[in-house]
Amino acid sequence: MNLLKIGIFIAFFGIMAPSHAEEKPAKGFLSVLKEGQIVLVKENAGRYEITIMKDIQVGRKIIEVWNDFVVIEDAAGVTSSRIPIYSIKAITTLKFPKE
Repeated sequence: MNLLKIGIFIAFFGIMAPSHAEEKPAKGFLSVLKEGQIVLVKENAGRYEITIMKDIQVGRKIIEVWNDFVVIEDAAGVTSSRIPIYSIKAITTLKFPKE
């Protein structure tokens, strides 16, 4: 009888447990930012504008992206800044025309 209860318990929680393979990508404000991306950061009156640089490797590097903040490292790799989502004014993507 105990084995039956254990089997039902495992089957129930095995079905109810979320699968990582079924997770959908995040669609939040910071979802366009990925770890390792090179960005430009401009501060204006306490608000930040982040520009994603697709083909240029000059600028700051994104270290971590969370739901409510992003961590950006300077070009020299000496300092990192944690910028909360409420301080971000805009995220733009800079694309250069193909020749």
